[in-house]
Amino acid sequence: MVARPFLASQKWQEQQWRADREGAHPHILEFEKLLIRRLAKLGVPMFASELNRSLERQNDLYALGNSRARAGESAHQYGCAVDVVHSVHGWNLGPKGWALVGHVGKELAAQRGLKVTWGGDFAKLWDPAHWELAEWREVKRLIDADPVTWPTAKAVYEWKEADRKARQRLA
Repeated sequence: MVARPFLASQKWQEQQWRADREGAHPHILEFEKLLIRRLAKLGVPMFASELNRSLERQNDLYALGNSRARAGESAHQYGCAVDVVHSVHGWNLGPKGWALVGHVGKELAAQRGLKVTWGGDFAKLWDPAHWELAEWREVKRLIDADPVTWPTAKAVYEWKEADRKARQRLA
């Protein structure tokens, strides 16, 4: 799992730009950056293979049995999920390797107050590369209600989230 020389390679640098991040939620972008950076400090090269996913790709993954969600039912279509894989071994880390990734990710999320769900904890389809915002369905609801004004809705969602966190700190 550790591959320090790969972290210095041009290929690892190129992998960091592979995923489409346009329109992704700022919290999932922050989480992605933190996770990849922390694992790199441990000598483990990882990269985001997917953030945003088209409806067609989602249906293809569903048809192949690689997802339990059809198009429109996945956090990826709403910029609220990221798949993070090993730069050398891809998805082939084995249970112990993925357990380390899950532990590091959960620790980072807790430290930063980011509410994410790890696909390694899914009961129906184990998906250890997958991380999603725990409240992504609220984002979906806002987008589905009015996709034209989504940037405004996104700002309102972020304000509500910041307000909720402030109230928790005061409680």
